[in-house]
Amino acid sequence: MFFFKNLFSFKKKRADLAAQGPLFDFLKSILGYYPENIYVFTEAFTHRSAQKKDDKGNSINFERLEFLGDALLGASAATHLYYKAPEQQEGYLTKMRSKIVSRKQLNSISKQLGLLNYLEPKNNHANLGEDVNGDLLEALVGAIYVDKGAKAVEDFIKIKIIDPYADLDRLESTITSHKSLILEWSQKTRNTLRFNTFEEQNAEDLQVFVSVIRLNDKVISKGRGTSKKKAEESASKRAYYTLQKKIENI
Repeated sequence: MFFFKNLFSFKKKRADLAAQGPLFDFLKSILGYYPENIYVFTEAFTHRSAQKKDDKGNSINFERLEFLGDALLGASAATHLYYKAPEQQEGYLTKMRSKIVSRKQLNSISKQLGLLNYLEPKNNHANLGEDVNGDLLEALVGAIYVDKGAKAVEDFIKIKIIDPYADLDRLESTITSHKSLILEWSQKTRNTLRFNTFEEQNAEDLQVFVSVIRLNDKVISKGRGTSKKKAEESASKRAYYTLQKKIENI
């Protein structure tokens, strides 16, 4: 009886998994195993613009898993640095951790994995901003933890993020915050740099922020993002390239 009960449960689980189609096959290819909790992975690949809700009316989207994944990535990066750089002090370790889990880095890794191809809804991904790639990676990390626990998520982070991308020599020369860089330059050179950041409504009624940077009252760049922080960093990156020669000569 126990055998038939387990067999029925196994067949039902596989039928549920098969119903997920391409997402399930994709997850198997990058995780190396079949997920147990398919529903948490479906949540990890659902954007709030899909407007999905559960039976209780709660929104289904990747934001809670993104929050969890962000914390897990930070802890994993900190652990790696603690053992990898025993001679370094807290300031260096903090700086390197921020570079390992920077938005630019996570966006790049997510693109290489192809996560955006499986995000719901399938259309209008361009309107979600560049950083949705990194958000997806964080949500995936959170889903792995919920599905399989600490060991599985540690292995994934090590294999997919730490080992290939956490080279300290390379990271030391990597810019993680263009905003900090241009603000530091403006203070040293006594130039006035101002950010004007505001919310903008678009056709899809998604929350988008716009940031305008003025240097000595002259507009030098604009940027957009799904948060004020992201919009300001986007604008700062464009401002940096405008001011790059001046900044590098300081």
